[in-house]
Amino acid sequence: MPKSGGVRNKIKEELKWGLDRKSKFDKQRDFLLWSSEIVEDMVHQRFFTAIPLLHWVMKRELWWDWLVFLLALFMQLWLLQEWVDMGYAVREANSTNVEVSQHIKECIANDVTGVCPSEGFYFCLIMLGIVHMMACIFLGISYFVANYHRIALRYNPAKKMAISWKAFYHFYLLALLICSGLGIWSDGVMYCFHLFHIATLFDLLRRVIQGATIHVDQLLVCAPFAVIITYIYAIIYFYFFRDMFNPEKMEYCQTLGQCLVTVLKNSLRPSSGGHNYSWTGRKEFSDLWMRLLIDASFWILFTIIGLNVVTSLILDGFRQLKAERERALKDMTTLCTVCGLSKDHLTSNGISWSSHVDRDHNMWSYITFFFYLQEHTGKFSAVENEVLQKFNKADPSFLPNGRCIAIDTKLDLENTL
Repeated sequence: MPKSGGVRNKIKEELKWGLDRKSKFDKQRDFLLWSSEIVEDMVHQRFFTAIPLLHWVMKRELWWDWLVFLLALFMQLWLLQEWVDMGYAVREANSTNVEVSQHIKECIANDVTGVCPSEGFYFCLIMLGIVHMMACIFLGISYFVANYHRIALRYNPAKKMAISWKAFYHFYLLALLICSGLGIWSDGVMYCFHLFHIATLFDLLRRVIQGATIHVDQLLVCAPFAVIITYIYAIIYFYFFRDMFNPEKMEYCQTLGQCLVTVLKNSLRPSSGGHNYSWTGRKEFSDLWMRLLIDASFWILFTIIGLNVVTSLILDGFRQLKAERERALKDMTTLCTVCGLSKDHLTSNGISWSSHVDRDHNMWSYITFFFYLQEHTGKFSAVENEVLQKFNKADPSFLPNGRCIAIDTKLDLENTL
């Protein structure tokens, strides 16, 4: 996180991509609404960063993110070497006439039937597990201390920075901590879950997941229809063709429930279009027409229509997310957020675009000024009073709409000459 009193980098990213850019007025008004909540966040951060221990934990939030992932990755790479099946180890030693190591002899003496890691494995696992658990705890503390004032019990569309208490990330942090604790008692098995944490470290992976789940409500609606289709085919198979299933190939249809599970399993398996069952006892040519009808209809309903609907929803999510980001990026690079002047208009008047947005109309400087107005305890000038009143009402009329001091100064000089 940035220095005390500054705007956090995560908040800057949220404002950049979350600003309403439908029109100049909407953007300016939304900027003031965001600024009001960002000022509250700055006050909140200043209070907690005054506590040395909390400041130390919160300042290193990115460290905890990386430590959670890298420790889990190291332990999984370690398990690739350490996890050896007991039976395999003994057979390998006997086949090569190599004496079995002492720790394997001890595992045999203790009737260990699973894996037999090397000496010192559990001690190192406990030490690394404790460090990993502390990283998970510090990550949770840094997140909730920094954002608890944003967590809302009820959804309020007027709040730009509100976070629902049932947000997925909250349960994800809890799962991180639980799996970290269980990892010590499961020989390091549960640390494989923490490898998913890589998705939070890279913006590209976050956007991929966001694009794939943007239509998650519609994707969930498709799931019952897929189950209904397979259930109908399970009834057809059980009523007319249950004798064709071969249990030796894990095809069971003695009950309707078994038939449903078998059809579900084979529906998810790649095939040439149908279920590709054994069709035991039904090898006549007359049975071919029925099999063709069943396989072709299932292929059309489930594979062609069903899977393509799911694929199209996911692709549409990616297209929608890409279009939104491109619109926002174009607006950020061609229109000033504060005054609404375009890059072309500024450059045509001999004004540098980068100088304008970084110095003249830097929106973070405006937010710092709003923070000063909210926290200042002394007397205000008439201009400051007017700005504060309009800022509290989210009235953008005090912003330099379509104006900047560089152009005004240039026009004054031309009029003077």
